[in-house]
Amino acid sequence: MPTIPAQTFEGRESLDRAARLQRRFYQAWRRQGLSNRRLRVVFTPVDAVLIACLTLCMLAIGMGLDRMYPVVRPSLAHAFQDDLPARPFTDCADAHDVGVFDIPAGSPAYTIDQDGDHDGLACERF
Repeated sequence: MPTIPAQTFEGRESLDRAARLQRRFYQAWRRQGLSNRRLRVVFTPVDAVLIACLTLCMLAIGMGLDRMYPVVRPSLAHAFQDDLPARPFTDCADAHDVGVFDIPAGSPAYTIDQDGDHDGLACERF
């Protein structure tokens, strides 16, 4: 492979030559329209199919996990809405029968007697 000799820019005429080369490069760059181009994201049909497949796979995984672990849903329901009773359950078996697990310490359904490990969650699932 042939080597390209390195050019050194020393002296006044060399600096002028470097400035002319830079100006010519910039003008060619402007002529090609590279300065006005914006980066655009273009989805090809293959990309659209891949995005659709990924979305469907994530949906199938979510539905499969929901069917595999259906008890997770009732235990997290009280985190999103106030469906806990205004008074404590008599025991944790009653709470579990209605689908309530992990009653937080600030809830009116919480009692220290039902919190075995004193971590702020009563009627935990074991």
